Amino acid sequence: MRYSDRVKIIVNKKSGNDGWDDDITPVTSDWLPCRITGVKQQMNMNVFGKYDSSALAIHFKNDVGPIDYVLYNGVKRKPQAIPKARNNTVIIIGSV
Repeated sequence: MRYSDRVKIIVNKKSGNDGWDDDITPVTSDWLPCRITGVKQQMNMNVFGKYDSSALAIHFKNDVGPIDYVLYNGVKRKPQAIPKARNNTVIIIGSV
């Protein structure tokens, strides 16, 4: 499988540890290699409950850790599902 596409991952980090009014700052990663494919109809129905023709699956070669948002083509998208199998991570995102 070729990982020739690139996306950025955004993770929200807390800046304080006192538990009161902690500020959340978004941390953006560098460009990560991935493979972007479409989502099959059965997976599409399982994740969204309806058919979303613009849903995408982003495949990473390794475990990428916590993910709050994905920056794809300049648009920040929230992952709908993050299945992990065989030491790989797949992020399923819907339309804007």
